[in-house]
Amino acid sequence: MRLLDKYLIYSSIFALFTEDFSFHYGIDLKLFYVIVLLNFAILSFTRKITIHKNLIIILGFFIIHGVVLYLWKHNHIKSLVAQIIGISISSIYYYNFLKKYGSSKLFKVYSQFAFYIALLAIPMFYLGINPFSKYRLNGILSEPAHYAAIMLPATYYFFREKKYLRLILIVLTIFLSRSSIGFVGLALILVVPLLKTKFFIKYSWAVLILLLLGGVYLKMEWNKPIDENKGNQLVRRLKETNKSLNAVATGKFEKYTNLSSYAFLSNSFITKQIVSHNPLGTGLGSYHHEYDKYYNLLTPPDYLIQLKQSKINRTDANSLFLRMTADFGLFSLLFFGYFIYRLIRVFSNENKIKEQSVSFYLLVKLIREGHYFPPEFYFFLLIFLKDFDEDTAHS
Repeated sequence: MRLLDKYLIYSSIFALFTEDFSFHYGIDLKLFYVIVLLNFAILSFTRKITIHKNLIIILGFFIIHGVVLYLWKHNHIKSLVAQIIGISISSIYYYNFLKKYGSSKLFKVYSQFAFYIALLAIPMFYLGINPFSKYRLNGILSEPAHYAAIMLPATYYFFREKKYLRLILIVLTIFLSRSSIGFVGLALILVVPLLKTKFFIKYSWAVLILLLLGGVYLKMEWNKPIDENKGNQLVRRLKETNKSLNAVATGKFEKYTNLSSYAFLSNSFITKQIVSHNPLGTGLGSYHHEYDKYYNLLTPPDYLIQLKQSKINRTDANSLFLRMTADFGLFSLLFFGYFIYRLIRVFSNENKIKEQSVSFYLLVKLIREGHYFPPEFYFFLLIFLKDFDEDTAHS
């Protein structure tokens, strides 16, 4: 392999993990953008850049839908332009990158990076390097939830490939992250493959035992006093979220509602308000403008107002599902319906291990992550949507 190919492969995969790498030179600039723009220029000199017709259709829909609704709603058009630019650069680059080198090779390189970053994350956690919290692991990522989400494809891949030492290490770091979204992802890894009849028959006993043990554990822990950092985070969030669910309908929160529960439930309330007044959505990138219109209907806990956290996730809705629902209204049902259709197709074919692996990231992304172009998103999404190994001309 040529040195230039090695550079493009390893730098582009490393870029997936660089959300927390940035520097200030007149403006705040993320390392991810520097790598992608530089590599985009190199790739354009070495081969013809192509855009898949489906990507053109999707971007065209985003632009037309967004312009019409932005003119109607009188929001700032620059938000739409920023989202279109970010989505276009990330998706077109990773489409051509995957097309050049093939998804199998590149996914293996991603898995190697995930393993070494997990290996590095443990001493970083205990030595207090780049800490999100002294009680929670986040490695070189910005926060534990992001760390857990990006590790899920590697977790499933190592499980299917029977690389158990690597699997144990990554699962250990997800537990050390103490991320509820990480626990949800691990649960999905156990449950989703069993939706096929033959696997359900073969492994349902193991899942049933785990569910029973989980139920017993929750029952034992449910009434114990829980500390903000040292206690059981999952139980704490389940209890507080359960008590605050009415806030989705009313916008009124209990004074003790924790930040994570408030973030999801308050943005659920805002999304409900947006869709009820705008069934066709409000346009790509409009969420924070619409959030401001309905924020005064919320009654956040006083402590979050004092901490200036009462507008948490104002820009990204805390969840891609919520943000897409608000931005596209009824049109979002087409996207979600197609995703479910592809998910069924992927898990009906035992050979699609890569596609199955990245689907767990996409599932938790719908639940928790609301940004349209984080570094890793289009790499995983494109692997899920297209088998790039069908192309024959790889370097």
